[in-house]
Amino acid sequence: MDRYLIIADDFTGANDTGVQLRRRGLPTSVIFAGRPLPRGEGCVVIDTESRGSSPEGAGAAVSASCAQVNFADYKYVIKKVDSTLRGNIAAEVAALDRFYKPELVVFMPALPALGRTTVNGIHCLKGVPLTETELASDPKNPVREDNINKLLSAAYLERVAHVPLEEVRGGFSLEGGRVFSFDAVTDEDMQRVIAAAKATGKRALYIGTAAMADNIMALESTIAPVLGVIASVSDVTCAQVRSAEAAGVNSVVVPFHDLLSGEKSRAEFVSAAVESLKSGRDTMVVSSSTLSREELEKARLEGEKHEMVLSQVSDYVRGEMGALAAEILAAAKVSGVFVTGGDTALGLLEALQADGSEILSEVSVGIPMMRLIGGPSAGVKMVTKAGAFGTPDAINNAVRKLREA
Repeated sequence: MDRYLIIADDFTGANDTGVQLRRRGLPTSVIFAGRPLPRGEGCVVIDTESRGSSPEGAGAAVSASCAQVNFADYKYVIKKVDSTLRGNIAAEVAALDRFYKPELVVFMPALPALGRTTVNGIHCLKGVPLTETELASDPKNPVREDNINKLLSAAYLERVAHVPLEEVRGGFSLEGGRVFSFDAVTDEDMQRVIAAAKATGKRALYIGTAAMADNIMALESTIAPVLGVIASVSDVTCAQVRSAEAAGVNSVVVPFHDLLSGEKSRAEFVSAAVESLKSGRDTMVVSSSTLSREELEKARLEGEKHEMVLSQVSDYVRGEMGALAAEILAAAKVSGVFVTGGDTALGLLEALQADGSEILSEVSVGIPMMRLIGGPSAGVKMVTKAGAFGTPDAINNAVRKLREA
């Protein structure tokens, strides 16, 4: 088992990072600084409780923690930092660097799922630079700097190179330097950077939020992606789809008016979804009517040409979505399926010839997770949600739960 060592500056941060390890099946302990580290093969998160300390005190707390660590026991070493850059980041990184002696330092504090992103070196909260948010006037830990390169440079005498977003996405080199900061807007951006760091073969120190641990494990993991089947015409569902897309979930949009007219075939959408899933991406098959009232009207008008009333068009969509998803599941391995809309779920269960389901848990209020009983997909986990129900992050939450070990 690959072991992870994470050093965090507060208890909540230690736990929200450690849980990323645990949900992938890795035993993980959170230990207060100065207490004995657990023996065995598990992962360790050390909580230094130093966010509110002076820079000197924070550096001393990290140094004391590092003194009891055998770094050779761990494949990955991560310095967990606050996603809004509060605390004594430079002092703590400098202390950890002295003990660990990394050959490569990667600073990337993005947390895309919660709107913490970095562009042109400026760390933002939902698109607003941190120093222009209320965090700048926090009475206990005000944010004074949102330029991540300047922030990290305070820890080093050597040059800290910054890699902008266009290079993260277009290609960059980690030669000619040791310490780097990175723009990132999506989890895919983060995974590109991590993959490049891993490819160097160097002993790396990763500095970031819980998303750093999550994305390292996403590259290490063999956990299959999740399939979403979405045909509700609710505005609530549309917002949830857009939120999932922003978090990196891929959409294959199906225009059912084109299927009705014969201009397009089910096979091309099956092929696109299977290709996406086999590449490891969580993938939603989405009715175009979910995303646009104009698309719904096009489907209604095309139905009229075939002497179908709107309810018959809805039945057609239900049957096609079920058949489409069944074909995808026959061709690609998934961790589970997310379905929104009662008719859509019923259509899928009919297409899968399921006998029913076993309730496993509740992902969030009113959104259950179950395991299919009977049929060719027996045992597959499924989360179902009513169309006009749930918070904007409902799909994201379901995807995370379905991917858990």
